[in-house]
Amino acid sequence: MKLARTVCMIVASLTLTTLAATAQGPAQTVPAKVGIVNSSMFSNSTGGITRFVNALRTLDNEFKVRRDEITLLAGRLDGLRNVPTGMTEAQLVTRRDQAQTLQVEITRKQEDARIAYSRRFSQLTDPIQKSIVDALKAFGKARGLDVLIDVSKFPEGVLLVNENADLTAAFIRDFNSKNP
Repeated sequence: MKLARTVCMIVASLTLTTLAATAQGPAQTVPAKVGIVNSSMFSNSTGGITRFVNALRTLDNEFKVRRDEITLLAGRLDGLRNVPTGMTEAQLVTRRDQAQTLQVEITRKQEDARIAYSRRFSQLTDPIQKSIVDALKAFGKARGLDVLIDVSKFPEGVLLVNENADLTAAFIRDFNSKNP
């Protein structure tokens, strides 16, 4: 008897719980308003964000001398690796040693340039990138957006159904007008 009563109580409890849950109905969802930007367009020399493009040009100009020097050294290394016919064994050994020394020098100069470039890139672009992020937030809020997706971060992950959702050009125009 006690067992039957316990089973009935459990079944009744489950039934009431199920009825109460379904009586509330499905949860209401609010559609999100989504915008798309492509931040890789910000660095385009034509139609990009002027301040960012100018910073990249400055960086390119500052490192031109190093880049040219490394290119020149690489050309010399290629010349040393192309062995003309009729060289003696001693000349080949000397040439090989020169090539190894030059390769080490090139590698060091490349690494030094890479570190200096990275440091300088951050100095020039970090403040600009922060202002871009702040402007993107304000831009999205002004248009009532809930989500702003940067398609350059995962281009195959976004299927753009409505081309008007791409706000890149409008944002760049807005940013450039407010940040000459």
